[in-house]
Amino acid sequence: MRRQNIKQVARRLFVEHGFHRTGIALIAKTSGVAVQQLYRDFPAKEDIIAAIVEEDCGRFANLAALELALAQEDREAVRNWLISAVTRCDPEGDRLFLEIAAEAARNERIRSIFSNVRTAMISNMSRAFAGLTGHSVALDHHRMLAESLLIASMGSVCVRALHGYESPDSSIKLISCLIDGEVR
Repeated sequence: MRRQNIKQVARRLFVEHGFHRTGIALIAKTSGVAVQQLYRDFPAKEDIIAAIVEEDCGRFANLAALELALAQEDREAVRNWLISAVTRCDPEGDRLFLEIAAEAARNERIRSIFSNVRTAMISNMSRAFAGLTGHSVALDHHRMLAESLLIASMGSVCVRALHGYESPDSSIKLISCLIDGEVR
């Protein structure tokens, strides 16, 4: 429970103040956890980011739904998973995503976390594209489509976070073109 509290407080503070302006002392004070205890739970600020990213990815990825859809060869469910995986709306999460992306440009450890998430998402989306086309194994063009979809998703996150503009119909249309084009 203490670790969960620290993650929630740190997440909020990273969004409100940014990664650099949120120090361990502020996280400890706001969460009500002694600095020494916080360091026992998370040896570095990057470890808190890693835990937040892992939790967020698990929540948004919904891999159980993808696995079930693939096992049942339910193409509509696979299609819905692809759409939901990249069109979720989470304004706080979008701002945190941009903060982490900016830090990844400067911090090798954060870049590694970011890269691992990207690799996992592309792998899962590739499997989804393969399942849509009746393949049991993702092929190179499935990976290319997955990467294209991820790039489009990142663009949507930027537009939402920077401009406060949510265009789910446009995002879904673009995603549908990628999916339907592959299925045909």
